Amino acid sequence: MFSKIYSNGCSFMWGHNHNNPWYFEFFEETKEIDISKFKSDCSKVKSKSENTQYTNPNVFKPYNEYDWVREKYNYANRIADFFNVDIVNESIFGGSFNRVYRKTLNYIINNKKENLENLLVIIEIPPIGRNETYFINQERYCNYVSNNDNYDFLEEDNFLYTREFFKKSFDLHIFAKDELAKLFTLIELFKFNNIKYLFIQTDNRFSLIPNKNDKYLNYNTCQEIQKHIDENSVNFYSKNKNIFNMNIASWIRDEKCMFSDDTKGFSLDVHNSINGSKKISEQIIDYINKFIV
Repeated sequence: MFSKIYSNGCSFMWGHNHNNPWYFEFFEETKEIDISKFKSDCSKVKSKSENTQYTNPNVFKPYNEYDWVREKYNYANRIADFFNVDIVNESIFGGSFNRVYRKTLNYIINNKKENLENLLVIIEIPPIGRNETYFINQERYCNYVSNNDNYDFLEEDNFLYTREFFKKSFDLHIFAKDELAKLFTLIELFKFNNIKYLFIQTDNRFSLIPNKNDKYLNYNTCQEIQKHIDENSVNFYSKNKNIFNMNIASWIRDEKCMFSDDTKGFSLDVHNSINGSKKISEQIIDYINKFIV
């Protein structure tokens, strides 16, 4: 068994838009939450002001006074509640795998081995094409993606620097190999410390590597790493399509449990809804009961 969970990942695990009060009425768990003050505040905000997240329900606002809702109803916390154990959830919206790798390593390094006993690690592997860099002037690690979305509030010069990174340094095949190597490192570290673990996948790194490409890391070795990841990943069953799917992003589309589905089109968001997080947690709990407990 396990007595504690450490989890890390990106927006699916973090609970993107679970703290958006405009959506509360659509879900059983949140429909009775009093948002009268929030609505009153919204009426004072001009629709064209910068603070449009109060007037447009589809504009992203990562943190607000309803964070407790997101923290309670994201799928990682639902799993911890089911097993009645503590959880450290370090996932974040838009998080890169390099961030997951860094913070998971730090968590293990900063804990004594006896504190890691009876630990379950749940790693949601973010989509490829993301990275993080520590910026001195912002005094923190900042995440960024290959498109022009500055979702992590980088200062302008720092954001321009990230554009140069992708332009000059991002090679999809090399990135895939690098992340597979880091996943191998995590797996070996879990084994060394007798830590139970499972993966949630958003894509398949190995499928991105050209056939028989041995540059820097042997192709067959990459295949073996991906095989081990697959063998320790939750394979979600879609009732709507009667298929299994390891890709959580495509599974929530198949299962029609995105915010855009569950709010009758009121939301345009294609992340797992509060209901979607419940469905995800149920399948992960089933996996844990079958293969880990």
